[in-house]
Amino acid sequence: MKFVRVGAHSWACIGGGEDVLHSYGANQGYAVDGETCVVIDSGFHPGTADRILRRVHRQHPKRLILVDTHYHSDHVFGNSILGDDGAAIISHEKCRHRMLSQSPSLLVKYRARDSRLSKLLHGVKITYPTITYTDRLKVHLDKVEARIIHPGERAHTDGDSMVYVPEDRVLFSGDVLWVGYHPNLEDANIPGQVRALRQIIRLEPRKIVPGHGPVCGLFEVRRLIRYLEQFDRNLYKALVDKLTLDQTIDRTIPIWAREWKMRRLAESYVRSRWSNARG
Repeated sequence: MKFVRVGAHSWACIGGGEDVLHSYGANQGYAVDGETCVVIDSGFHPGTADRILRRVHRQHPKRLILVDTHYHSDHVFGNSILGDDGAAIISHEKCRHRMLSQSPSLLVKYRARDSRLSKLLHGVKITYPTITYTDRLKVHLDKVEARIIHPGERAHTDGDSMVYVPEDRVLFSGDVLWVGYHPNLEDANIPGQVRALRQIIRLEPRKIVPGHGPVCGLFEVRRLIRYLEQFDRNLYKALVDKLTLDQTIDRTIPIWAREWKMRRLAESYVRSRWSNARG
């Protein structure tokens, strides 16, 4: 993990790698003003959350707030570390609902995958958000505010949160935005995600901390819009033409994005859509 200052009050915690043992490269972040710190996502395992917490404690905050951007395990399995340190945990109400219904079984599944992963997740204690919202929520740190924004519809998931710090013009996008990684579309609504990305453009942030990948600007937002629209259009045409699975995968993934990390996510989504179309 690499800590990058992205604003006067804001830091990005940038992950690396693309496999499960490296948390799929998931990012986190935080913003501090006065005696309050808001942390964005807790990571996939206690080790990640502990590193963030130790870094945050350098600022000597008296109040901690954690925002879960969505329910996926690589963003919330570290919750207990911050919760046990007194953090209030905030999410969209649908994120909390998804965690309640899916996080326990996901933890069992991951622990059963292999011994190294089981050891990594040994200390995970599923810890749920205690505060939920439906549309938007402002968190006042001191003089600086953090705006928690739901896209208004299913984007990456149905319970996404983005966190905007207007004082710094920094946006923590969660998995609405991926940079240099194929996005996970298993819970997504592609048109909804495109609309959420257009919301980001309208905010005009100076810097964006994506859910996966390096700190970026609006160019990368527009590039993911292009990817999603082309991907969706290509897949529709391939299914209409009743191509084989391999042909469908080859046609769907944009040529210019084939070197992005986690290609298996794109292939898995295409495989699922292809199988459903075949009945």
